[in-house]
Amino acid sequence: MTPPATFTNRLGEVLGPFLLWMRDIGFFEWYVYIPVMTASAVGLFLIVVRATERNGTFSDRPRRAIWLAAYFGLCFLATNGLAVGLKTLIVEELDYPTRVWFEAYLGPLHFYIVAVALSYLALIARNRTAAFDWGLGLFVQLGLLAGYSVGIYRLLNEPMSLAAPTMGLSGIIMCAAFALYNFDLYRRFVAPASRLVEQG
Repeated sequence: MTPPATFTNRLGEVLGPFLLWMRDIGFFEWYVYIPVMTASAVGLFLIVVRATERNGTFSDRPRRAIWLAAYFGLCFLATNGLAVGLKTLIVEELDYPTRVWFEAYLGPLHFYIVAVALSYLALIARNRTAAFDWGLGLFVQLGLLAGYSVGIYRLLNEPMSLAAPTMGLSGIIMCAAFALYNFDLYRRFVAPASRLVEQG
């Protein structure tokens, strides 16, 4: 018999049967969902790599290995963020010993992160600067700004410790990664537009 569950918000209640099934098969155990979603991230990454080979992403961009590593990070974020978003729709699956005021926002926040990562991957796969891509780029930029705020908050308010890298140290890592992604957006949108203005 499935033990009772409390859902963090209305979305969790709607997805209740599916979430309980995932819990029953053990998917929400970290040693299950991390390998499964990492394997999914590898599959998604291979699709992205093939897209970059077709669309000329690296025809004028050095350091291909660094950029591919950054793009794999997006794939990992998309797949694992989805798993965590689903997991955080069940109160009993949260890592907090007591109920927290922000629990209703955890699932939707992770789904937003997934949407930003997938939008960025769509930009990479398309490698264009049409109006649709500018819209995707703006959505990604808003997500990066939110990410900077989280990184800075962790940097200023959480302890620095190699033993707890998800606290203050993660703020540095997050801001550095987001700066790299911002540079990528600059090269995709701002730099070409600036060259056109100079030539015009």
